[in-house]
Amino acid sequence: MFGLDPTLTILLVLCLFVAFGFEFVNGFHDTANAVATVIYTHSLKPQQAVVLSGITNAIGVLLGGIGVAMGIVNLLPIDIFLSANVYDNAAVVLAILLTAISWNLFTWYLGIPCSSSHTLIGAILGVGLAYSMLPGQTFGNGVNWKKAEEIGLSLLISPMVGFLITILLMFVLKQIFKKKHEIFQEPKKDKKPPFWVRLLLIFTCTAVSFAHGKNDGQKGVGLIMLILIAIAPTYFILNNETDLKDFKYNLSTIQQKLPTTVAQPNPTNLQDTLLFDG
Repeated sequence: MFGLDPTLTILLVLCLFVAFGFEFVNGFHDTANAVATVIYTHSLKPQQAVVLSGITNAIGVLLGGIGVAMGIVNLLPIDIFLSANVYDNAAVVLAILLTAISWNLFTWYLGIPCSSSHTLIGAILGVGLAYSMLPGQTFGNGVNWKKAEEIGLSLLISPMVGFLITILLMFVLKQIFKKKHEIFQEPKKDKKPPFWVRLLLIFTCTAVSFAHGKNDGQKGVGLIMLILIAIAPTYFILNNETDLKDFKYNLSTIQQKLPTTVAQPNPTNLQDTLLFDG
């Protein structure tokens, strides 16, 4: 596979399996955020809500682009994968994955709300710093600090923005709706809310799931990209399908322009003349 020997192929499959395990844990860790409202209000049955959330999450991943995935990849400078051997690269990726999975399982078991994004990014930063402490490395060069700053600001600002928008929206809804018991009071046991409220809750569940796939779902894509770059860098960084004939025109253009842009030497003997003409 990808020109790797059997040992590296097994290592690649193992890393991909662990990455899929992280996505599985991330799924049941975060799904409750999207389906809690429709289940709590009896708008949908749990099975229906989870299936709906899973489908819209997948659609979000497919249509969401790769911006978040590239952000995950760029947290670690790619040159550290090129300067180290493949086994060290695999150790870096496995350390990230196993740390993120362990913390997600720990917080899920104790019922502690925790963001998988924060967990994964923290694991990447920790592994990057640990790598930079190895002999021959400069402390801190294992992390792309510019990208880390961008992601850190987004993680800091986004909860505050969501908090403020929620307060504003709740204030507006209380001013608009007269029958406040329909949406602001605890739902009665086994009794569904009004039809329009159910539609609104199902819509928000679908939208949150789609947004989760578009954003959080890409973390898995970024992890798989990291694994492939780390274990098979020459296959996934270099384009082996490039046709060298495509460069023929560019090379001929360079040859024509070079004499006019580079100062020509003044040959004083036959050797200089031959070197210049060659």
